[in-house]
Amino acid sequence: MGRRLAANTFENDERVVLDPFDEPRPDRAASTASQARACRRDGGTCPGTGYEAAGTQDPVDAVRATGARNLVPVPGIAYSDDLSQWLTHRPTDPAADLAAAWHVYDFDTRSTETCRNDTLAPVAAHVPLLAGEVGENTRGRAFVDRVMKWFDDRGLSYPGRTRNTWNRDSGPAPIASYDGAPTACGAGLRDHPRALAP
Repeated sequence: MGRRLAANTFENDERVVLDPFDEPRPDRAASTASQARACRRDGGTCPGTGYEAAGTQDPVDAVRATGARNLVPVPGIAYSDDLSQWLTHRPTDPAADLAAAWHVYDFDTRSTETCRNDTLAPVAAHVPLLAGEVGENTRGRAFVDRVMKWFDDRGLSYPGRTRNTWNRDSGPAPIASYDGAPTACGAGLRDHPRALAP
């Protein structure tokens, strides 16, 4: 219901991105990556789960049923950081307006530049690629700066993270307080796009 309401509200404003699904983890239950990717797309009774799982096809269908043509980001598996085989297992979209949604932190398995070159670049050659979450589990910003540069070099998007003040020793918070004072990571996410602006 909420997906359709949002789609109805913003269907005439294609500047709005409708992101109805976040960080699926079917890979934690499925025996194979192929099963996990099929579960992420189709949902249903998936191997390794004792419940009916939601898939990404359903929210895409719900958004398109309203007539909305807004961009819909679709995540990979493994908390959205694994986009391998994303093109093969993407939902069907009658509007042909999907993006691949990727989340990455410096501690993730797939956080290396080699992974970005081998896995993300082929996806970005076919659909928009959106780094919906980029963060660093340190007090620095070196990793975030490298990811933003990789995305800049390819004309891709990275809106950043959440406005949350989690303890910076145990999580990648971009702000130090709710008045917006940034952490080092948050300063990178703020300052880098400013430096690119004309």
